[in-house]
Amino acid sequence: MASPQAERLAEQHRVQQVALRAGVSRDVVALLRDLFDVENADRTWPAIRSILAAIAVQQRGTSATLANTYYGQARAEADVSGAFLPINPAALAEELLKVVLDATGIAAFKRAIALGRTPEEALQIAGVTLSGSVSRLVLSGGRDQILGNVREDRQAVGWARLTDADPCAFCSMLASRGPVYRSKQTAKFEAHDHCACMPVAAWSRDEAWLNHSRDLYEQWQDITQGQSGADARRAWRRHWDNRKGA
Repeated sequence: MASPQAERLAEQHRVQQVALRAGVSRDVVALLRDLFDVENADRTWPAIRSILAAIAVQQRGTSATLANTYYGQARAEADVSGAFLPINPAALAEELLKVVLDATGIAAFKRAIALGRTPEEALQIAGVTLSGSVSRLVLSGGRDQILGNVREDRQAVGWARLTDADPCAFCSMLASRGPVYRSKQTAKFEAHDHCACMPVAAWSRDEAWLNHSRDLYEQWQDITQGQSGADARRAWRRHWDNRKGA
């Protein structure tokens, strides 16, 4: 199991990233409220999209910087020998930014209007979808940074998924799989909009398991025994929703 200090550092980092996400979400909602004209949506949207893209790029860099700080602290806590130079953060593709922002911004607003929502309701819906997508793009900076560092760090063995105290069924299922070892070079960190999970680096297989992931792993083995694929996922969702009293 990971040491208490290693888990503390990981949770501290996750909380910092969630705080960054919260600030980004507030900025997105405020920007829509102040600049989006529901009567002239197509005219006002391009300028808003440009500002949102700048926010996403800048704060994604902040997320990557936080991740590198955590990685260095965690590496020192693990008493790993040798120096390590973090990877350069990957840039967001402009076309990807445009597609994501349009789909969760102006398009979401228009879909809500088409379904009979008032302009004010449609703008609120767009605020939720847009803040979710922008914050996911932002936090991908830190997530990608940790995974990239693990791939390049010869001393690292892999990473594990750290959730908040009340993860959704999807995130708890992924966390139940335990560590993703470095040999699986194609493994990606799956995250949905508004997701609060972060990857945690590990430098030994003994410490690759987080306390909560071991418990989730044992629950998964018990709940999905004799099942696989979609059947196992459905069984897990039923278990998770019932456990939470849904």
